[in-house]
Amino acid sequence: MKCYASIIFGLVLIGTGLLRSVEAQAFKPNAFWFCLITGLLAIGAGYLFRMDKSRAGTAVAVMTSLLVILFYMYCLITQPEKDATYRVCIALLAGFTELSLVLLPAKTGQSTQ
Repeated sequence: MKCYASIIFGLVLIGTGLLRSVEAQAFKPNAFWFCLITGLLAIGAGYLFRMDKSRAGTAVAVMTSLLVILFYMYCLITQPEKDATYRVCIALLAGFTELSLVLLPAKTGQSTQ
């Protein structure tokens, strides 16, 4: 579950980087590269989960999620007239979702009752 959540989170981040260029009708390299790098890190975390390297996957996923959340919250707070867009809200929502899915404990087994 965590591996798929991380991969989807990475793809959403890459999509939001591309969406910035579409919204501006011009290539925005800063948004593209930030979202591409963090998206690839999230996808890498998904593959670490898939290879049963849970601690490393959790560390990469948490760092990536926190980086995305903190950056977009900073942008939203300092320039709300410019950055209060669907793209920022999608990235924040995806970041909080990824963080909660990665940090919640996994279901251990069935009840014997």
